[in-house]
Amino acid sequence: MKTFIFATAIAMMLSISLQASTGGKTGTMKAKVHIFQTNTESVDVYVAKIPGQLVKVTICSASGTPLMKTRIKKQGSRYLRYHLNGLPAGSYDVLVEQNGEVISEMKIQK
Repeated sequence: MKTFIFATAIAMMLSISLQASTGGKTGTMKAKVHIFQTNTESVDVYVAKIPGQLVKVTICSASGTPLMKTRIKKQGSRYLRYHLNGLPAGSYDVLVEQNGEVISEMKIQK
């Protein structure tokens, strides 16, 4: 329950800041991203962006091999939970890209 409340609060904060920061102008604003890991079996990613912009979320192994990928384009904000149950214990990277550049990155342990 605490995780749900925490994730909801972050989602609301990011969506409010996204609405306030556009100022009625269209542009190429960077997405707001929050990556967090509440336990070793999953990682949560929240992305708030302008609808229509492409954002890619990738989970890579320590050697850089992509293991999980998600493309977000239509939604203005999206909450993703990646379950790591099928992966062996180790270190992984969560990368969030927009327009070909990494805008957020986090190393996680399982």
